[in-house]
Amino acid sequence: MNEIETEVKESSVPITFSVQIEKSTTKVTNNAFDMGDEIGLYAMLAGKTISEERYIDNLLLTCGEKNTLTSKDPVFYPEGDNALDFVAYYPYQTEGAQEGTATIPVSIQADQSVDDAYSASDFMTASKEQVLSSEKSVSLNFNHCFTNLKINLVPVGDVLAEEMVQDNPRIVATGFYTRANYNFDKQIFTDFEGVSDVVPMGTWELDEETGNLVGKELILIPQALDGDQAFQMEWNGRVYTCPMPDLEQLDGNLQYELEIYAEESESHMLNGVVASIAEWPVSDEEIGGVETEEGASALHLSALSFERSNIYNVHMNGKEIAEICKEYLLSDEWATRAIVSYPLLADGTADLTQGTVLQLLDVDEDINGGTLRWDEVDNTFTYHEGELAPVQAVYFDEDGALCLEPPSSSVRVNVLTDMLYDSRDPLNIQQYSLVKIGTQYWMRENLKADRYVDGTELEEVWRLDGVAGYHKSETDGACFYSGEALLVEGKSICVDGWRIPSAEDWETLDAYIGGDVSLLKTGEWESLSGSGEVASAGNEAMMYIAPLGVWSCPDDEEANTNINRKKMAAFWTWDYDENTIPAETVFFIGEDNAVVNEATKTKGDSMYKGLSIRLIRN
Repeated sequence: MNEIETEVKESSVPITFSVQIEKSTTKVTNNAFDMGDEIGLYAMLAGKTISEERYIDNLLLTCGEKNTLTSKDPVFYPEGDNALDFVAYYPYQTEGAQEGTATIPVSIQADQSVDDAYSASDFMTASKEQVLSSEKSVSLNFNHCFTNLKINLVPVGDVLAEEMVQDNPRIVATGFYTRANYNFDKQIFTDFEGVSDVVPMGTWELDEETGNLVGKELILIPQALDGDQAFQMEWNGRVYTCPMPDLEQLDGNLQYELEIYAEESESHMLNGVVASIAEWPVSDEEIGGVETEEGASALHLSALSFERSNIYNVHMNGKEIAEICKEYLLSDEWATRAIVSYPLLADGTADLTQGTVLQLLDVDEDINGGTLRWDEVDNTFTYHEGELAPVQAVYFDEDGALCLEPPSSSVRVNVLTDMLYDSRDPLNIQQYSLVKIGTQYWMRENLKADRYVDGTELEEVWRLDGVAGYHKSETDGACFYSGEALLVEGKSICVDGWRIPSAEDWETLDAYIGGDVSLLKTGEWESLSGSGEVASAGNEAMMYIAPLGVWSCPDDEEANTNINRKKMAAFWTWDYDENTIPAETVFFIGEDNAVVNEATKTKGDSMYKGLSIRLIRN
């Protein structure tokens, strides 16, 4: 959310969107946005422009499964009768329109013969004005801002259409600008540049009804025509030129059909006419909007389940102001689960020296409401006890400060689960649950990525044979990664802001739990040695380490490579001093509640093992 000069407070009503789009053969297929398509959204108080004040500034919306749009950050209507004007565009640009301006750079691909390049040449916008707070979705009708030009070849004289299809004439558009700036406020293109030949997409086909060759089309930026634009066609060893027919301007959101009369001659010049101009037809396909959670001026803690994640973020006026954690407090004096609220610092991280204990879940005394201070160097805490019964509801004042009693002017806040948002695969966006243990923030579940963060897919392998790959268990879907996969130069498995734990990270965790990994383990474990003795698994620290086994190379080629399931779990460690995998990493076994350090390579050191990954926040 963008800070605006006019003081406007955010309500709890989430903004959702439904989308109508134009038909085309671009990235928008089947009259709907493809999964993974990204849309940018601006919202202004009614009457304001993008170049003036923005209520929502270039919000990224991603199309996911079941025709839904998702955003990493929630958005809400302003309070009261403030109406919003919306402007959306596709495809999304990270920079968007700079502050104080309303322009973004746009372009088309010079070679549109490849489907992806043709799709990347599309540019659409949608707008909706005077929208008041409502539970209904905001319907955005997207228009194609560029020009669609279809090319038909009309055989003339003795030219046979069937033979011409076999000849497969190559045609290009020449003299057209391929780059410009688009002004959202004025809805015009300016600063044209990049004159280039443009190769159309498609394959020639015979239209049985007209006898013409059809199937080629291209996308152009709307622009004035000055006589320098033309089409060139190579046909039967000759190059023919067809000047652009008599038009002053190519307009946006229009579909032009150009007929070129094809006759073999010595002049090398062909004639053409614009046979039709029409709008790209509107689809009535709709997709759903952003799902957010309700807000309230009084936040009742009983409404927080902590099932999806152990951390909630508190938002006020589009800004995160606090996080609420369910965590395990362990020291010489304390061993209890607790719900704690931390204010956020300017950099968006929690101020761990100013925690407020809302509920000590395993303590009967009325000593809640005190201050929790963490020493981030020693990973220890001091609790200055309060005098309250378990806090049932909290409030936030106009400055975003936590209040345990209703303030004179409490504000409405919105609370959402804090998840690790992993969009390395836009068609399968993952959101991982998180947990705070001591001063560390961990993934609460194992990584399930099938590619590096740059989108390069990992090879899925059945047998561990020293290749850089991963194995996905058919039993429970658990993913195991070979050490070789982590050592590929220039490739990272880690989402930005997160890393593979170092040995020191694991040691810090182990020291905090006092060497008792039963506090981290969950599920039904069995003895690895076969002794029958199984250690407890209480999961009090809520890290949810389950006995999923490891990926190893059994002697029996028919054996399941996910061995020792229910008996052990193991995770990768990274040596940041040497920038490689260390000789040993952490293992958890059924009959012991101490961390076991074992070799990262198989017997004989011929290859690395296949282990799970838990990331830790930087």
